[in-house]
Amino acid sequence: MKSLTLKALSVGLVMTASLSMQAEAEPTSMFILDASGSMWGRLPDNQMKIVAARDAMSELVGALPGSISTGLIAYGHRRKDDCGDIEVVQEATLGGSSNIAEIIASLQPRGKTPISDALKLAGEKLTGIEDQTTIVLVSDGIETCEGDPCAVAEALATSQANLNIHVIGYAVDQPTRTQLQCVADKGNGQYFTADDLGGLKNALAKVTESIRTAEPIAAPEPIIVATPEVADTGNAITIQIAGPGTIRLDMADWTQAPKYWKILDPETGEEIAKTNENEVSVMPGDYQLAWRHLEHGAEEVMLPQIVTVESGKVTDAPIKTGLQLVPPAETERPYYWQLLPEGAKVKKSFRGRDAAAWYWVWDAVPVPAGTYTLLIRQSEHDHSEANLGRVVLEEGQLQQLPLDQGVNVAWNTAWGDDVYDIIFTHENGDQIKTDTQGPLFLAPGKYSVALRLTEHGHRAAPFGTVEVTETGFADAMLTSGITFETAIEGKFKLIAKDLDTGEEATMTNRWGPMPLGAGRYSFDLHLEGNKRQTIVPELEIKPGQFITAKM
Repeated sequence: MKSLTLKALSVGLVMTASLSMQAEAEPTSMFILDASGSMWGRLPDNQMKIVAARDAMSELVGALPGSISTGLIAYGHRRKDDCGDIEVVQEATLGGSSNIAEIIASLQPRGKTPISDALKLAGEKLTGIEDQTTIVLVSDGIETCEGDPCAVAEALATSQANLNIHVIGYAVDQPTRTQLQCVADKGNGQYFTADDLGGLKNALAKVTESIRTAEPIAAPEPIIVATPEVADTGNAITIQIAGPGTIRLDMADWTQAPKYWKILDPETGEEIAKTNENEVSVMPGDYQLAWRHLEHGAEEVMLPQIVTVESGKVTDAPIKTGLQLVPPAETERPYYWQLLPEGAKVKKSFRGRDAAAWYWVWDAVPVPAGTYTLLIRQSEHDHSEANLGRVVLEEGQLQQLPLDQGVNVAWNTAWGDDVYDIIFTHENGDQIKTDTQGPLFLAPGKYSVALRLTEHGHRAAPFGTVEVTETGFADAMLTSGITFETAIEGKFKLIAKDLDTGEEATMTNRWGPMPLGAGRYSFDLHLEGNKRQTIVPELEIKPGQFITAKM
């Protein structure tokens, strides 16, 4: 009997542990964020929808406990007119909510609204999870990719009994609300209307609280609409057809009339109108502007704000957000400068990037508001590209950004008028090259410096380090080195070895000049057909010192 009692107790403990584990099981949630072109539209308080969405989701979704598996899908954030532009930007993993703020800050609305396929992808990611699962769709528009999101929601709810699909309609019109309401109804979830930032935060708060507590969301009070009486009007009818409206440029005093500007469909990118006049007439609807400031000094810039045109009315399109880079006086115009949105791939070729702005003048020019990485190439052949870091541009303002940080490059007249390469290597590994004297724009930080006098006769010689501060140009005076006076001829290699670092610089079939940074060196001579031999065991070169050695 004792063994039976222990056995029964053991079984009871196992069952209790199992029930306890089930009770502690946490739900899994997948959020879907509409990042289509229409998200550049304005809320009643004039705030951009995408900006408010970032604020609300960062605060509320980002605060979900790390014990809840949370993921995020975005659509329409990479390409215009592409129904396949859907991406799992955060897998549904424990603690996934902590990454939400950083991820959505990098999303740039561009394309279409493929709600059906986004729901299917979310359903696939939640398939096989036995505990409660939730999909939360935040959208400001109707399906634009010929799908049927209502049918998809019904199919998902039928196949996955533990799934709820909640929908937040974000400043939507009635047809969009009808479709999104159906998605929530068929998906065993709730529908929320959010017409401004406060409404969006309120809706997200209810949804995230439901996910956190695993409690269902209370159904909203039903809306009752009285049935209107229909008057007998006979056979005579009158219809009202909406005519065109006008978009008029409202330009800041620092800008100028562009080479041209375009009116585009915000999701497909289709060109509706193109003009160089101050205004243009178009049919009612939402539009996005593209701006070509100059024929030869600029690429086309997409201005993200949505302009809503109403029949018979004039809508002003403000062109008041800009950037002016201010270099030292008499600096030649740059080969180009670019603004890359957060998250963009900097390593791509400058022609292959999706830059938010791309100019090759120092003028004050229109750019979209936002947070960017500033890249600049001072000349086509004499400079490589420099990453000058983060730039934040505020809506409705011209920011003048002084280019007053970097190094002032100079070298010994003994080197001649030209050098092959001067290489500045940042402590993070980034390299910037130049072969000219004068100001070189660099981001703050410590750089190691190396100089290669000629392409084939020299190997790069180290010249120590230089530190670039937030303002001002540090001197990069590359004046130290050595030359040999000798009558020896033939094929040979001269090797200078830094006795402190072990680094070697070489010179082939010539006796100088040989640029070298300050330091202690030994010099070896390797004549053709002979072994390498030391000719100077130790020699100190002081900063700025140029030595002539006779042999």
